[in-house]
Amino acid sequence: MFGLLPIRRNRVVLATARLPVLDGNLRAIHDAIRRTRPAAEVVLLLEPYGYGRAAKLRYLLRMVRGTFHVRTAGLVIVDNAWLPVHVTPHRAGTTVVQVWHATGALKRFGVDTALPPAEPERTFLHRYYDWVVTAGEASRAPWAAALRTPIERVLPLGSARTDDLLDPGRLAAARERALALYPQLAGRRVVLYAPTFRGRGVAKTDGGALDPARLRALLPPTDVLVLKSHPNLDPRLVPTAGYDVVADPSDDMNDLLALADVLVTDYSSSVFEFVLLRRPVVLLVPDLEEYERDPGLYLDLRTDLVGTLVRDTDAAAEAITAARVDEAAYDAFIARHLGGCDGHAAERIVARFVP
Repeated sequence: MFGLLPIRRNRVVLATARLPVLDGNLRAIHDAIRRTRPAAEVVLLLEPYGYGRAAKLRYLLRMVRGTFHVRTAGLVIVDNAWLPVHVTPHRAGTTVVQVWHATGALKRFGVDTALPPAEPERTFLHRYYDWVVTAGEASRAPWAAALRTPIERVLPLGSARTDDLLDPGRLAAARERALALYPQLAGRRVVLYAPTFRGRGVAKTDGGALDPARLRALLPPTDVLVLKSHPNLDPRLVPTAGYDVVADPSDDMNDLLALADVLVTDYSSSVFEFVLLRRPVVLLVPDLEEYERDPGLYLDLRTDLVGTLVRDTDAAAEAITAARVDEAAYDAFIARHLGGCDGHAAERIVARFVP
């Protein structure tokens, strides 16, 4: 029935099932639309998926609204899988663009995991995108496979979420926002631990790779150890003892990256954003071989990624203490993986797709 209604050519839908707030690529694109296309009608559908029965019922009702907008909007931009796009082809007058929430192709995802998704996701997940936007040339082929889109329709226009990190004024503002939330970080070297999750669905965990109390004991008192857990994890199930500061999982990751002096992570795509700041990265991956088997990796962390690879907390402490940046390696990595990230990605995306 929605398909009988006229298409509103100037309506732009920004939709996600990740978070209830505008963040990352969608936030940057939204801001660019407001700056450069003030006449556009922007609809925000920020509707996280839930696993309980009541949450699923709410999500179902939201999907009815989402389907209305997919059938009647001129442009739909998503940053994750989103059911109204995948269940049926959209109308010829509507364009659907996937900008994905991660900046680079590190861990395998979508329909391209080492162990394929179970049904029904295997059949309907990531269908019917007209275009996919990626950060650079190296991620075009992986994202084409993961997002079921022909490679010629995967465009290396850049990751909109990185624009703030490449503009000195916006970077300074991001630091100030983080300091306003956590004033105890002022004047200290900030070591940010921001791992991704392990597992799928309700079985997701943080992996338990780091012993924060041990790391805290090994670092000098001038360092401050900050935890930023993945927003897909239930914060009640994430151990927080031993950290100096526990950031809210919903905090803007860019703000914390702007303030961090050293990033400790594992398979998180946050490493791509942090490389643009040319600051040291430590990769704590005791389960590397297991992770390579499931879900799999697009890069060999031993050779293809910048930063220091370690397997335990003591080695992480040594790497943090001796943290440095190999400028030549960073230059090569940025050229290959982040070629579209020049501080103007959001405006380029808007110019390409928004009337």
